[in-house]
Amino acid sequence: MSVRKMHWPHPDTANVADDYYPIFDDCQICLPDNGPYIEAMVKICEDAGVTFMYSTFARQLVRPDNTGRVEGVIVEDMDGNYKRINASKAVLLATGDYASNLEMMEHYVPWAARFMSIFPNTDAKGEMTNTGDGQQMGMWIGAKMEDGPHAPMTHHLGGPLGVDAFLLTDVYGNRIMNEDVGGQPLQNQISRAPKKQVWQIFDSKWTEQIGYMDTGHGNVNWYVESGSEVPNGSYGKNAYISLENNEDGNTPGFTSYFEGANALGKTADSIAELAEQMGVDAATLQATIDRYNELAAKGHDDDFGKRADRLFPIEEGPFYAYPLTDTVILVNMGGLETDVDFNVLDTEDEPIEGLYAVGNTQGGRFLVDYPLPAPGISHGMAITHGMLVGRVLAGL
Repeated sequence: MSVRKMHWPHPDTANVADDYYPIFDDCQICLPDNGPYIEAMVKICEDAGVTFMYSTFARQLVRPDNTGRVEGVIVEDMDGNYKRINASKAVLLATGDYASNLEMMEHYVPWAARFMSIFPNTDAKGEMTNTGDGQQMGMWIGAKMEDGPHAPMTHHLGGPLGVDAFLLTDVYGNRIMNEDVGGQPLQNQISRAPKKQVWQIFDSKWTEQIGYMDTGHGNVNWYVESGSEVPNGSYGKNAYISLENNEDGNTPGFTSYFEGANALGKTADSIAELAEQMGVDAATLQATIDRYNELAAKGHDDDFGKRADRLFPIEEGPFYAYPLTDTVILVNMGGLETDVDFNVLDTEDEPIEGLYAVGNTQGGRFLVDYPLPAPGISHGMAITHGMLVGRVLAGL
């Protein structure tokens, strides 16, 4: 078992110390996967006397007349049989988020309801597990859902070259932003762009230029000759890219974005031909690129303030354009209000005896959106809070 950091060491040419908008340098990948870690954790727990009930679904908390303490939980097995489990001390809700519950998304974060959840976990029945079960069970017995606005994790990871700082235009061919930002501000801009789409545009020198780009969330920094050189366990298209797919199938090759019946990318030997394929006015796109090249030659982005060392002219064909549209949602962070000891509060902000919440079921963690300046603040908080709530419950 090992952990591999995606962008380490940083390319010297990227000069990340001078980033205007620092973003954490992507994910740390557990190799071969998370399985061995989970198995080790389960064994430690079982050796300590913990009982795991698999293929068993919590359906309802027991709190007679919605007053007093929470006495237990009603569960259902795979055959549809119900039973009551009494809690001598407490019930802890740790059931995740609600991004796969469209009704809750439309109620709490209607601006993010259109994003498709890609959370992969399913239960023993094959049903999604991030459906807000814990939040709903809590509210049914009088718990308070945080006011919000809740924080959807809707961060774009860009096109074939990730969120590298290449020219971005709207659907009309006009430049719209400083492109040297992470996936969060990029998606925010896409959400406000006409048709909710932008084009990422670059030329044939991209293989030389990506090493100067940021190493943040969604960036690509290394071009390698063969897909076999992309490290196994690479996540999506992050950090490395070759012309062909990599061997473990995780990292699509550059050409797959521009060749084949399902490829969305456009490529051409002239800007006029590229504009025609993009469906934009050729004169507008040419004027945008001329202005962009002028700023690159000047070494100062008068229009949007992008760093000069990431401001590359678009001069040598073939030229490429890739459409960036709405991304997906990983998780929606909105949960039940608790006090500092994870005790769930009711609608009058009073603790509900015997009921606790942690992880994405717990509110008060993030608002509006999930910030990207630091790595692991969601997982780190969940792991730390898990330890702390364990200590609280052990002391009851």
